Amino acid sequence: MDEDIQPEIDTIWNEAKSHIEAGNFDLAIETYRYILIRYDETPIAVERANANLGDIYVSLGKLGSAEYYIKKAIKCDPGKSDYHYLLGFVYSKQSHWNKAIFELQKAVGVEADNPEYLRGLGWALFNGGYKSRGLEHLHKANEFRSNDVHTLLDLANAYMMIFDFDKATLYADNAWLADPENQLTQEVIEKIKNFRNYSNKARALPEGRPR
Repeated sequence: MDEDIQPEIDTIWNEAKSHIEAGNFDLAIETYRYILIRYDETPIAVERANANLGDIYVSLGKLGSAEYYIKKAIKCDPGKSDYHYLLGFVYSKQSHWNKAIFELQKAVGVEADNPEYLRGLGWALFNGGYKSRGLEHLHKANEFRSNDVHTLLDLANAYMMIFDFDKATLYADNAWLADPENQLTQEVIEKIKNFRNYSNKARALPEGRPR
């Protein structure tokens, strides 16, 4: 980056960061958009501003805007694994599983041992219809980061969806041990119990009886 503009843009970056830390996302968005205009001929500034805008919009749940800016960042640096992970995350939130798999495979291709990338890819594969491969990646993520609540809950949900309630309960309980205060863990444990009870009752009905 040009040394003449370095002090100025450093000040602006710090300003945007302080807005994010304070939860003032609208001001952070305005700051990054200003950077895109003011430093439109400075590639690294454009790349980082687009990436940060994408990240903010993910946090806000505005997935269309997130996709737009993350794609802009990827165009600046196609080899950046975290950009592909973030775009894959957006597609997963939208249940666009094939697109998610494509992007997350790119992320894993750059960082094959990154547990978060493996977790994201495993979840996308499982929901995209590749259940065995999905579970394989989720277990690999769990090996690298065994006490991660998100990975454990993904495993719990995955096994619940294939009616393996014993394993689902095991991973949900492990998630609870890792973080007993996590509300999502409590919800998953309750969901597994309810799903198991419903499944048992459905199997107990006499054949031919209306369900």
